[in-house]
Amino acid sequence: MRLKFGNVEIFPPNYTFDFMRWRGATIGISLVMVVAALLVIAIKGVNYSIDFLGGAEIHVSISDTSFTREKVLAIAEQANAGKLEVTTIGDVAKDGAASFVLRIQRERGQDEIEISGKADELYKKLEASVGADKIKLDSKTNISGKIGKEEERKGYFALLLSFLGILAYIALRFDARFSPGAVLCLVHDVIIALGFMTLLDRPFSTSSIAAFLTIVGYSINDTVIVYDRIRETQETSPKMGLVDIINRSISQTMNRTVLTSATGLGALLILTFLGGGAIEDFALTMFIGILVGTYSSIYVAAPLTIWMDEQLKRWGWRPAETAQKAKQKKDPNEIPPVIVRRRPS
Repeated sequence: MRLKFGNVEIFPPNYTFDFMRWRGATIGISLVMVVAALLVIAIKGVNYSIDFLGGAEIHVSISDTSFTREKVLAIAEQANAGKLEVTTIGDVAKDGAASFVLRIQRERGQDEIEISGKADELYKKLEASVGADKIKLDSKTNISGKIGKEEERKGYFALLLSFLGILAYIALRFDARFSPGAVLCLVHDVIIALGFMTLLDRPFSTSSIAAFLTIVGYSINDTVIVYDRIRETQETSPKMGLVDIINRSISQTMNRTVLTSATGLGALLILTFLGGGAIEDFALTMFIGILVGTYSSIYVAAPLTIWMDEQLKRWGWRPAETAQKAKQKKDPNEIPPVIVRRRPS
C-alpha cells in the first residue's frame, strides 16, 4: 500500500490484491447480517413515523428566543402526548421569534379525534409554560392514517420498481452473470440499513424512503463501475480466469472507491451530528447504507458473479465473444488499405 498526497493517491497503479480469496467467508458474513437485520425487524418492528400512521401537527411561534428545541421538547414530553417530533424552522435572529413544528404520532388503535385532543392539550401546556402573550398558534393539521398507508405502499412500490429496472439495465449492459449479483447486492444493503435503523428505534418516514432510494442509486453506481472494469479487463486479457480478472478490476478501482466513499461518509457524519430531525435520520441511514454498499460492491456482487458464471457454464451457457476476441480472429497477414491523397491542382 502507498499513500500519496500530491494527487491524493492511496494505492499504487500496479496494486493487486486477492479480494476473492475470502469470498466464501464474506458471503457468510453478509448472510449473518441480513438474517440478524430481518430478526430485528420481525421482533422489534419498524418504527413507522407520523407520515405512515397519521397524527396531528401544530406550528407555533414563540417570541421568547431563549426557548430552544430542547426546552420545547422537554415541555411537550411532560404533557404525555406520546411519540413526538419537534423541528425548528426559520431564522430566530432575523425574525425575532422561534418557530417550531410539533408532530404527534397516532398510536395503533387511536382515532383522529383523540389525537386532535392531545394536540390541543399540548398547545395549552406550552402556553402555560411560555405565557399567552409570547406564543402563537400558526396552524394545526390532522394527518390521516389512510394517506399514510397509501404513502407506504407507494414507497415500497418505488423500491420494487427500482430493483426491476436495475435488473434489466445490468442484463442489457453486461450479461446474465452480472444481474443477480447486482440486485441481491441492493437488497442486502437495504435490509441491513433498515435493520440497523430499527435497532436504533429511528422513525421510518418518507425521508427514509428517499434515503433507501439514494442508497440503491449509490450502491449500483459503485457496482457498475466495478463491472465495467471487469468487462474491460476481459477484453484486454481474454485468457485470464474470471477470479483473477475480478481481483485486478477491483484493485484498479480501489482508489476511486475509497476516496468517493470517504468524502461521502465525512459529509454524512457531519449532518448526522449537526442536522437534527429528519436530516439527522436521513444522514444516518445514508451513512450506514454507504458503508454497507461499499462492502457489498466488492464482497457480495463480485462473488455472486463468479457463482453465476460457474452455474451457467454447468448449464452449457457461454458468454458472447468480446470485441477483443473478434479482433484476434482476423487474419494477421491482412495488410491495411493505403489511402493516397492527391495534392489539389
